[in-house]
Amino acid sequence: MSFTLEKAQAAEPKVLANGMKSFDHFRQLAGNPKLDEFFVDASELERLLPGLPLAGDSALEKLSMIADNSYKTYAVGISEWNASGGLDRKREVEYPPASHKIGYYDGLALVEVWVINPPVVTVMHGDLVVESLHLALSYTDEKRFYDERVSLELGNMLEELGYEFENRWS
Repeated sequence: MSFTLEKAQAAEPKVLANGMKSFDHFRQLAGNPKLDEFFVDASELERLLPGLPLAGDSALEKLSMIADNSYKTYAVGISEWNASGGLDRKREVEYPPASHKIGYYDGLALVEVWVINPPVVTVMHGDLVVESLHLALSYTDEKRFYDERVSLELGNMLEELGYEFENRWS
């Protein structure tokens, strides 16, 4: 499915019994802006593509009460990623994670390659993060159901936007 945020926003929303719009229905219409994600060398990413916005758990940390992982997550549009020549993959993403060993992710960053240039906002201390609705759309069910803290914070963030998960952690 291609990413079609404008069409999803223009479509008739599915309204739940509590008056909130269904995020699950909206996501089916909009799709996921993220095409791929993988770990790369953090210093090489900063050298090749400086100033990328935070995405994933790193962005969610700036917008909520969760703590980030031991690595930062960034988003980049596919056209910018391709124009840069890209970087070698160092690790693939797995749920549950392959290792919780201390130091396993040292020197790595998680890069999310998006079909669009990620829309950004500036939050505390000048950090650039992807916009909230796009951030929520970029999470897969696999990640959301694996990590209860992410599910809860995404749910809280979406409620502020008038959406609610039909299937979320209590």
